[in-house]
Amino acid sequence: MEKIDVVKHILRNVENVVAGEGCAWAPANVALCKYWGKRNVSLNLPVTSSLSLSLGKKGTFTKIAHAPKSDDFWLNGATVPMNSSFALRLQKFLDLFRGKDIYYRVETESTVPVSAGFASSASGFAALILALNNLYAWNLPKKDLSILARLGSGSACRSLWHGFVEWQKGDLANGMDSHGIPLPDIWPELRVGVLCFDQSPKKISSTLAMQLTVETSSLYSAWHSRVYDDLRLLKQALLDHDFELLGRIAEGNARAMHAVMSAAQPPIVYSISETFQARHQVWEVRKAGIPVFFTQDAGANLQLLFLAKDEREIAAVFPKVEVIAPFPDYRAEQVILVNDQDVEIGIEEKLLAHVQGKLHRAFSVFIARKNHGKIELLLQQRNVMKYHSGGLWSNACCGHPRPGESVIAGAKRRLREEMGIDVELKDIGSFCYRAQLDANMIEHELDHVLIGEFCGQTIVPDADEVQNYKWESLPWVQQELRYSPYKYSTWLAPALMLASNDLYRYA
Repeated sequence: MEKIDVVKHILRNVENVVAGEGCAWAPANVALCKYWGKRNVSLNLPVTSSLSLSLGKKGTFTKIAHAPKSDDFWLNGATVPMNSSFALRLQKFLDLFRGKDIYYRVETESTVPVSAGFASSASGFAALILALNNLYAWNLPKKDLSILARLGSGSACRSLWHGFVEWQKGDLANGMDSHGIPLPDIWPELRVGVLCFDQSPKKISSTLAMQLTVETSSLYSAWHSRVYDDLRLLKQALLDHDFELLGRIAEGNARAMHAVMSAAQPPIVYSISETFQARHQVWEVRKAGIPVFFTQDAGANLQLLFLAKDEREIAAVFPKVEVIAPFPDYRAEQVILVNDQDVEIGIEEKLLAHVQGKLHRAFSVFIARKNHGKIELLLQQRNVMKYHSGGLWSNACCGHPRPGESVIAGAKRRLREEMGIDVELKDIGSFCYRAQLDANMIEHELDHVLIGEFCGQTIVPDADEVQNYKWESLPWVQQELRYSPYKYSTWLAPALMLASNDLYRYA
């Protein structure tokens, strides 16, 4: 089976509905248990399974649309020469999806160095396949998108999710069982420290290095059993929140991979003097009693693993380290747990409530205005880097009242935080819903719907929360939700259904 056969199989029951443009964000990831070696080079099928951790806001944002006469690629604001390796690889991947006389304009912004050992291709192809999914309204499940992303870059199949992700190697020759699976483990205290010594493209690509290692390394035969044991122990470390075990296994796995490469013919060595020096510094700090470990992908740069309590000490030893918190620490932010009658039954950490799908109190705010006799609604596009529903359009704002805070007070607070405006709000009712979201989260809310009338204030959105905003007529929004629901948050349609009659009277 070839790549095009995989694509045809996955897209066999979908219709391409061009939505103008598609955009998406995907995080870079660092492998704690490495993927090194392919059982099928063409389909990027691995010899072993692997496990990774996403890198917070490090990653790729991609926007794609049809172009009139030829492909047009942009990277970080600069046009990409069409004879470059970047463009040729991108073009070859897009050939799997384009029809006759179809060309693309692709605009990519990457917050990680390209081809320097920071999994830029993982986040790049993951963002691209998510953007294509939006462009053509495929509405594919994440498993299928993971398989498609893998055709561009193996590790891209892990960048469809935040947090810990296992790439199951699969056994089928067609690779339909080889894809990423998000793990439920949440570890807010965990930190990744990026040490960048060399941002230039690698002298030997990961693909070629893998092939040489598999074919010529005398140590490669032992790699399979090593990965099997390491993967088992890493999962146990996640289950027990055993950081010492996690760090020890991740560092040992990285060292083993680079040792296997160094035994290839000719030897493959990505490390430079700064790499070796930083490794020794890690060992010295650990001897001094501070638990810190490193991992190293196919490049000269290191990623440190440590806990939040040791961040100051790590920064003192490594002043150029960039610290990443892979999991937002929502422990200080709590939600109110309720029963289906909206009676309070407790409180819970925000993230844990969403992972476990516990019913909690929430609110959705609609802001309306009259414009030339028509009712218009304020819509916001959620920032693509939000942990769920990123890039989707929704109502003016949404959120959760804090313990001891009324729904109205919480909604007004959140409206100020997200949109920079302050208006009087009216609670017109509530509804209960449960939805499986991306990022391995469950939205289970008793959602209060509130309405406010816009008073002409200047809208100042928080860029970390809101990517864009606009005004649209109420009938237009209702029609969009009927014909293009994939563009919008899960809760918008039921919330608007509850609010519609009041909106016509209230605005």
